[in-house]
Order: sequence, then C-alpha cells, then structure tokens
Amino acid sequence: MEVHVMGSDQRIVRCARVSFGKDEKVDPERDKRLIRFLFRHRHASPFEHNIIAFEGTKENWLSVLGRLESPAVQIYYSGGFIWMNLRNAINSIEHLPEGIFEEVKRFFPATWSIVESGGNISDEGLSKLPYTTDRVFLQEKVETSSGWVGLVDKLELGTDMDYYTFIVECPLFVARQWHRHRFGSYNEISRRYTTYDIKFYIPEVLRKQAKSNKQASIDEPVEEPFHTEFLKEIKRLIDESHTLYERMTEKEVAKELARGILPQFMKTRYYWTVPRIALDNFITLRTHEGAQKEIREFAEAIREMVGYKGTDKKNRL
Repeated sequence: MEVHVMGSDQRIVRCARVSFGKDEKVDPERDKRLIRFLFRHRHASPFEHNIIAFEGTKENWLSVLGRLESPAVQIYYSGGFIWMNLRNAINSIEHLPEGIFEEVKRFFPATWSIVESGGNISDEGLSKLPYTTDRVFLQEKVETSSGWVGLVDKLELGTDMDYYTFIVECPLFVARQWHRHRFGSYNEISRRYTTYDIKFYIPEVLRKQAKSNKQASIDEPVEEPFHTEFLKEIKRLIDESHTLYERMTEKEVAKELARGILPQFMKTRYYWTVPRIALDNFITLRTHEGAQKEIREFAEAIREMVGYKGTDKKNRL
C-alpha cells in the first residue's frame, strides 16, 4: 500500500511551542516529554499539522467512516488517496488498514509509542525512543511590507487535498482576517504565556479610505501635514502601550490581562496547515483587488511559492 506522510515528531512540538515563541529549539528529551503531556491532556491541535495519505478507494474511505462512532473525526478522499491528519489517525486507529502503521511509526516513532502506551510511559522509557526531526525549519521564506510567510512543508500528490504548512508573522488585524479561512489548522503564539519578542508593524504609508468600498483603501496617502503627524502619533502610542505592558507584567499583572493594552499593530506568529482546495480559496479571495493590501501581499507570496491550481472553483460557494 502506498503511504505518504508529511511531518515528524518535532512538527508536533514546533506547533505547540509556537505558543511561547520557542518553536526553533530542539531538545529531544524535553520534546518527547512534551508530546506525552499533550497526549495525556488532550491538547490535540499540534497533532493536526502532520498529514497522512494512503491509497484507497471511495469504498475503503466510506467503510472507515461507517465504523467511526465519533462525528468529530475528519477523513477525506481525493485523487485515489484517503487523507487525514495525525489527530484523526489517532482517533480512528482501530479502523485503519494495518499496512499504514509501519510508515506512520517510521515518521512518528516517539509519538506513536506514546499513543500505543496510552500516554503511560516513564521518562526512562521516553529516553529510549527514537525521535524524528524536520529536515529544515523553513523551505522558503518571503518578506512582505508587514511581516513574512515561510513554507515549512508540503505533501503534493496532484489532488485537491494536497497539504501545505506555513509559518506566518503578521499584524493582529491581518491574522484575524486570515483566521476567517477555517478549513485548516492554526497554532499561534499566545500572549497569555509569553512576553517574548513583541514587535509591531508601522505602515510606511497611511492609505486613504476608498469612497466606493466601505472596507477598502486606495493606494494614495493622506495629505500632509496629517500623514507625518499621524505616523508620529501612532509610534508614540505604540511605545507608550508597550511600556505600560512591560510595567504591568513586571508588577505581576497577569499576562492574559496586560496584553489587552497592546494595539492591533502588534505582530503575531502562527503555523497554518491547509489543504489545496482551501488554499486556492484563500488565494482567490485574498489576491483580489478589494482585499486589504497587507493580506494581499501574503496571498501573492504564497501563490509564488506553491502556485494556484483552481481547485476552489469546484465549489459553488
């Protein structure tokens, strides 16, 4: 049976540790303990950034779905392959063809041993487990005016469900637009957890509001002296809010409250794992001339990295 996998043990850890902004660090012993913790406490989302595809028919796919009791398990069929993320593979383990497990164990040896033990494995047992890492941190990275996007990994089999994982660093207001695209998995830095590496986006140009589109701008700056005055005021307010945030956290105000003072110009960072059909929808909508300039630059960068296949046109809506 032909089996294809995107990810590694480390991918789970990376997508969990992004919450603290520490996803570049590799420490196999600590990493394996973290995977055990995530599994024991059902912190499931980091597992979703690992993808499994194996050969099968629609009948095989429907047979697996028909044996599942949980309506929350999501498994897809496209192009002669049955697709799922690692979270769904774990939740449907007893219903999957036996032949796929050797490949899954090869790509996720530590994770699969933890799953098979039910999370009941000692530190000594963990230390003996092999641990797989990503080949590179990023395959490609593109800077935009407000941040950057990097390609972590991809699994391309020529189907509508080919999968891609990106890291995005962008302002909060761009991220909230991005998260409207819900057919995919996200893990984001959390200001509940960390004060690490806080950065801000200050636009070079304050664009004018479009008169014909209530939500759009035109590529024309506001007049002087207001343009210079407003940019100066933006920087002052950002500096003041950041200073107040630091003072509050130094005096033990909870980070989850102190973060409320930080403006939408603050940057965030997240992992985004998305199937091709949803990625194409993102590219179509966010490269449109009516899309906000900042997110349009990201969509254009992604299109340059992995192309556009038009699979979203199969949907009526």
